[in-house]
Amino acid sequence: MSITLWKPEPDVLIHQALGKACEEATELANILARCLIQGLDECDPVSGKPNREALSDGIADLDAAVQWLRELTGDDYDDERADRKLNGFRRWQRMLEDDVAASPAPETREAGQ
Repeated sequence: MSITLWKPEPDVLIHQALGKACEEATELANILARCLIQGLDECDPVSGKPNREALSDGIADLDAAVQWLRELTGDDYDDERADRKLNGFRRWQRMLEDDVAASPAPETREAGQ
């Protein structure tokens, strides 16, 4: 294992934009987990905010943070890579849809069993 000297990003604007993007990504990850656990059409038990609305807000917040970071770093957005990734997700979606159509409905367990 090689040990190297790590130092924080020296450009204060990029440093802060990296931190904001990380913060927004973490918040979105928390919302995604809540949607998985509770369901997309349920509400946050504390705030009462619908999970679907929180998800939409979280995606918008992360998009804004990533856009700001890209502007500051002069990112050369790779449209072809993004298109390949999206096309892969769409192929996967079709595979999932085919699998669901071919599978019997899953049984659910009653509470307390």
